[in-house]
Amino acid sequence: MAVSAPRKAVLAVVAAPLALIAVLAAAWGIDAFLHRDTVLRNVQVAGVAVGGDTEAEATSSVRRLATRFAATPVRIDTGEFTLDSTAADLGMTVDVRRTTDAALDARRDDPLPTRPVRWARSLVTPTEVPVRLSVDSAKLTSALGDLEGQRRTLPVEPSLTGTVDGVTVVPGSNGTELTTNDVVRALPFELDDVGPPIAAKVKRSTVPPSVSDAEAQALADRANGVTDGSIKVTSGSQTFDLAGKDLRPAFTVALDGPAGDQTARLSMDPAKVAEVLSRKSPAAAANPTGVRFTIQGGTPVPVPGKDAQVCCAPQAADVLVGALLEGKKEVTLPTRTVTAAEGVEWAKGLGVNQVVGEFTTQHPAGQPRVTNIHLISDAMRGVLIPPGQTMSVNDTVGRRTKEKGYVVAPVIENGKMSEDVGGGVSQFATTLFNAAFFAGLDIPAYMAHTKYISRYPFGRGATLAYPSVDLKIRNNTPYGVVVWPSYTNTSVTVQLWSTPYVSGRQTGQNKSSGCGQVVTERTRTWTDGRTATDTFRANYDCEPE
Repeated sequence: MAVSAPRKAVLAVVAAPLALIAVLAAAWGIDAFLHRDTVLRNVQVAGVAVGGDTEAEATSSVRRLATRFAATPVRIDTGEFTLDSTAADLGMTVDVRRTTDAALDARRDDPLPTRPVRWARSLVTPTEVPVRLSVDSAKLTSALGDLEGQRRTLPVEPSLTGTVDGVTVVPGSNGTELTTNDVVRALPFELDDVGPPIAAKVKRSTVPPSVSDAEAQALADRANGVTDGSIKVTSGSQTFDLAGKDLRPAFTVALDGPAGDQTARLSMDPAKVAEVLSRKSPAAAANPTGVRFTIQGGTPVPVPGKDAQVCCAPQAADVLVGALLEGKKEVTLPTRTVTAAEGVEWAKGLGVNQVVGEFTTQHPAGQPRVTNIHLISDAMRGVLIPPGQTMSVNDTVGRRTKEKGYVVAPVIENGKMSEDVGGGVSQFATTLFNAAFFAGLDIPAYMAHTKYISRYPFGRGATLAYPSVDLKIRNNTPYGVVVWPSYTNTSVTVQLWSTPYVSGRQTGQNKSSGCGQVVTERTRTWTDGRTATDTFRANYDCEPE
């Protein structure tokens, strides 16, 4: 059937665009096929043409952009001041992988019907792909701290401070700073051009402490609770009570978790706990290895004792902290070994170098009691009294027995003359008492004879009876004190060796008769010029000796 001329004209008009579209689609298809492994035609990354580049070529182009970008000036305006730096110094970089991928994907993800049209447009107008940026948060944080300098005020966490009276809170305070998150949000994530300066406006933030004062107060309350009372400590053969209040200065607030999401817990400073243990344990200032002294050519020389297990091993502080925070009132701590050689080295530093107190008493020769005086003198020779420690004669010598060589000799018992093994040792006690009296040492335990014996100083005597009546000498000096007895057939002498620190002299006595209560006054004089008086009492029966 013949087609009319008008109808032919209409068909031509309709067919022409379709033909054009078909041609355009065919051309796009051919071009897309030719660029299937390269960047599409006329694509630019931040103004740099990469159309037709292979992936490797496009990557190389983006890397050159990244190198240029490193020197880009960056200004951060806080409203209070400005900070000038560069992209590289702030940790800003071009993300080469993501930028290259964006160039390779340019126009490939357009809706299918529009792709030929976009392709045609690209023949005259390039497709722009911005560079993608990334930020190294750690580097930015460090750079911001350096740039802000003293203008940055860091938040102060609340802390704990402790004395024996209690643990209290030191309140925290807010900080003011440019936070990393705020700056990251203000910086661009992509750029259409590389080179022009980057400007960011960022208000500084008020940064609160991670821990509130109320949370810290709860920790302080717990610290006071767990240190109420004492803790029974066992370490090796030693058992002692440690006052909880002495540990209060060691409490701290510990923060757990990442910055910005931290939680607080009660902790303790192991070094401070160890320091308390070193002061309060029985071995702290004692003589655990049993060092004694001898006198060689007029010079005191330490004599080694034996290795000893004492409190405490280095890890003991951690063990004590764990027990305390668990609310335990008893704990067993690991010991440490003090060697005999260490004991000698310690003793060498105690300043034992000269006689600081000396006294001699007389006795008839040949009596049984002389044997006992010599035995107890031998047992006490070279005994060391460490600084701050108290020496007990009964504890040092023990019971006087026949097995040890002591013999029966006269004693005064309940005010009556009698006989017993070890009789006569009170003469040694009296001699030691007087040496300590003139050396200015403390004498916390003593008992005078109930009868005045004329060979002893009036009002200044001391007797012994195991275990009830003891003589104790306390070393109230910062130096070691060594007891050094010697004897002849008719006398016993006790010297006390140390470094001069204090001396004593009798400055008063209430009576001179031979019975009744006698009060003797001693005046002590320290090397720095200080003086003080103390008194000693004796109560003598008025019956004849």
